[in-house]
Order: sequence, then structure tokens, then C-alpha cells
Amino acid sequence: VLRGSNTQASPPWSLLDENNVPAGYDVDVAHEIARRIGVDNVEFIQGTFQNFIPGVQTGTFDIVIAGQTVTDERKEQVDFSLPYQVNGVAIFVQPGNEAIQGEADLAGKRIGVTAGSTQEDFVRENIPDAEVLTYENATLALRDVALGRADAALFSRFVGAYLAEQNDLDVVPTPELLNSEVNAMSFRKGEADFKAAVDRALVNMIEDGTLTEISRRWLGGLDMVEELRTLPDYEGLLEATPVASPTA
Repeated sequence: VLRGSNTQASPPWSLLDENNVPAGYDVDVAHEIARRIGVDNVEFIQGTFQNFIPGVQTGTFDIVIAGQTVTDERKEQVDFSLPYQVNGVAIFVQPGNEAIQGEADLAGKRIGVTAGSTQEDFVRENIPDAEVLTYENATLALRDVALGRADAALFSRFVGAYLAEQNDLDVVPTPELLNSEVNAMSFRKGEADFKAAVDRALVNMIEDGTLTEISRRWLGGLDMVEELRTLPDYEGLLEATPVASPTA
């Protein structure tokens, strides 16, 4: 059994379907990775961005497949796979809000973010005099924007748009992305064979079209492989991944 963690509250990446079963892009990727490294079952453990790293470090779960952004700080605490998605971060506001159209307009505003996320770090480090409002999930933050209790919220363009539609929330993204983040799977440091197996499985999924199929299913027809191939040196990373598949 591969014990994987995700939020189960960040559609279309991870969610609970009508039968209360984990579903989404990250979930399909997890199942496919497990199959290719020879693991029969995946046990999904709900987590948050605040406990993903401690959970991996203490062995509560084996791998986090939850759109974690690769940062230098996190790389000191866990190891990461090759990137498996690129995630554009958008500013969500009420329709007709002309006062907030970009990063410079966020100064001094009430900004909703998921607790422990890179968006929280971004606001605290880059937005002067912002009031940082932290939430357990994106739905709660976007609802507060719709209700006027927050001026803006920062989330994946996919997550925000999906949740706004599903929950009938009156919020819209500003025209330009705030930034793009590179996401990878994480696991305990020092598990070289496990990392090699996961990376090889991901490369195979990219080469045989499986990752394209998964992303188009969940991301409105977007081919995530095309997004990944725009990253600097990504082709080199794929080529450098060992062909042999170690046993996980």
C-alpha cells in the first residue's frame, strides 16, 4: 500500500466525489504512479499544507501528491520528485472590483490564503501592510471574498475557477496571473530508490501520453505536459532520469 496525502479540498487537483471517494488530477496521478512502481493500492490520507512536511518526516504517509510548490526551504526538509504540474496563481476578487488588478494593488488589503501555503508566504513577504486571512481550504477564502469579508484571495487559477463554479461563488480572477509555481511530489529525505522509481514512472507517463490524458480530463482540456515542457531545463531532467526502474 502506498500512503499518499492530499487536501481532498482543492478541486480539480483533489476532492471527494459524490461517493465520498478521493478523486481529481492528483488522485489519478497517484494511482498511476503506484501501479507503475508495483504497488497494488493507494491509501489517501487527508492533510493540509501545514502538516504535509511533518507527516512525511514522521512516516504518517509515504508521499505527498498535492500540488506542493518546490521551494528551497522545503527542499531542506523533504525530497521532491521531478515536477509533475505547473500551477498559475491568480488573484480572485468580486466582479467589478477595478481597484485590484495586480500585485501592486494588494497593499493594505485583506487577502485570503490557505494556511501554510506558498501563497501565504508570498503575501507576508511581498505585500506591504496586508491583512493576511488564513483558511483551511480555498472554498472558505473565496466565499469570504464573495461576501466582502476579504478583498482578494490568492489561489491556483484552476482551483479558484472550479470552486467558484461548483459553489456558485461570485468571484472572478484578475486578467493576469500573479505568478506560476512548479509543483512536485514529496517524500522523506534519503529514499533514493523510491525517488528514482517515482521519477521513472512520471517520465514514462509523460512519454506515453498518460499524464496528458489525466490533465485533459481534469483541467478543461489543458495538456500539462506542454506546460511542463516550458520549464527551463525540463527536457534535460527527463533525459537524465535513469531508464531502469528500481523497485520501490
